[in-house]
Amino acid sequence: MGSNPPADALSLYEILGVERSASADQIRRAYRAKALETHPDKLDPGASSEDKQASEAKFHAVHEAFEILRDAYKRRAYDIQQGFRPQHSSSFSGEGDLSSEQRRRNEDRQQWARKQREQFEERIRQLRERAAADREERKRREQEAAEYRLMVERMLAELYRKNPEWAERKEKLRRQGHSNTRPPPPPPPVAS
Repeated sequence: MGSNPPADALSLYEILGVERSASADQIRRAYRAKALETHPDKLDPGASSEDKQASEAKFHAVHEAFEILRDAYKRRAYDIQQGFRPQHSSSFSGEGDLSSEQRRRNEDRQQWARKQREQFEERIRQLRERAAADREERKRREQEAAEYRLMVERMLAELYRKNPEWAERKEKLRRQGHSNTRPPPPPPPVAS
């Protein structure tokens, strides 16, 4: 079978003070009692550092024992490792399989987790699509704005070319201190 623990080592059941056949509820109650009993805060304020360390070690051992024994899978693996004959509790059927209720719960949990994962992936896909669409829209607007500015500059340049007095009048206003006026744009390039 499995390797036997050293003779002086306490089993997890002994640490919690329960029988190997203890139910999950009995293990939970024993843990609460042992945790209160061994908690480092229960020591006198004048306790030595060695006493505090020993109390912390006991408290951690109680906690670790509970973490293993409260979980049916870990408890079964521990029992097998220690060479104990597996107990047939209500959480396991005679063949060592999960009960139908536990199987149903596990399937429900897996189905719920799958659904959550699918919803998360769908949200991520939608966010990526929206971000890509926003980038494309921004590019399109920037391109339209650049084309519009170029068109306006060409129109103004053509107007100033056809009406040189407009450019002179604008320059005169600018010299007089009107800040709203801009110098005329350069003439458009000549198409060949």
